[in-house]
Amino acid sequence: MTLAPHAFARAAAATALALVMTLALVLTLALAGSGPARAQTVLTIYSATDTSAVTELIARFEANHPAVRINYVEYNTSELYEAIASESHAVDVVISSAMDLQAKLVNSGDAYAFQPPNVEALPEWAQWRGELYGFTWEPVVMVYNKKAFADRPLPHTRSELAGMIRDDPDFFRGRVGTYDIHLSGVGYLFATQDAQRGYQFSRVAESFGRARARTFCCTRDVLDRVASGELVYGYNMIGSYTLGVARKDERIGYYLLDDYTLVMSRTAFIPENAPNKRAAVSFVNFLLSPQGQAAIATSPEMIPLLPEATVASGHSGVPGTEGRSLLPIRLGTGLLTYLDRLKKEAFLADWSAAMQVDSASQ
Repeated sequence: MTLAPHAFARAAAATALALVMTLALVLTLALAGSGPARAQTVLTIYSATDTSAVTELIARFEANHPAVRINYVEYNTSELYEAIASESHAVDVVISSAMDLQAKLVNSGDAYAFQPPNVEALPEWAQWRGELYGFTWEPVVMVYNKKAFADRPLPHTRSELAGMIRDDPDFFRGRVGTYDIHLSGVGYLFATQDAQRGYQFSRVAESFGRARARTFCCTRDVLDRVASGELVYGYNMIGSYTLGVARKDERIGYYLLDDYTLVMSRTAFIPENAPNKRAAVSFVNFLLSPQGQAAIATSPEMIPLLPEATVASGHSGVPGTEGRSLLPIRLGTGLLTYLDRLKKEAFLADWSAAMQVDSASQ
């Protein structure tokens, strides 16, 4: 009997312990259930690539990285540069087709250096200092309205284009479109790359001026107007976007000039002050990996950097590139030449004077 109190105490203690363990288990399960949401990393990407072009790519990355959710913010190329240069944004990855503006941002010393696992498979021209990486391969093409050119030849060189505009001003007047290089970063890149390749660029610009060429901020603005017939010709358009639209709209034709074709690459870098460097590295590695390149190959508006991804996808990239003089734009300090303030001001002034610009970018 004297043990009764001890037995009662042991029973009470056991009950209390069971209650504590039950409460602990409930709390553990609750925390486990909310753990992924609490632990989820929000990866912020600022990009000058249309959201529609990267939807599948992002979906595949998030499926492989369930603890990461992507916050994708779209800009045009010049606005993106200004946003990052202001250093007032917490960004994890920066993506743009304006390779020169990307190089300038990286050259400021604010990019995070790392090496993707398959870095040796990447073209040398599409990587710089282990900080800036190209992940697409996109020729720059000429665009035309098929109906307008049904009974007339297309120009095959820049010299022929300038001569054709000179000889038939009524056909081309107000009906040629290109980028407003004051507003479009990628347009400025293409124009300066043209200028470095000889005098024909000045001839083309002057012929555009005589034809009262119209300028726009974005590829899609030119493509829409070429399709409608408002424009008959578009100069230096991004090939991947053009190909994606032309597949759906038979009014648009596109081709490559014989003298040379620029090839640009969308590039990505991670700012040194990125809040989520580990997830950012995972994302850029994915862009360059066989899996990521395969996802890019499924996009109607991008072409992967690695040719084997294009072949495996069953797509041919941009038809008509075989046997052409393709000139990839090389990442490096050479891209900074025309970003010098005085040189840029002079280039823009000369371009505007030659073009006699009638801007329709708004």
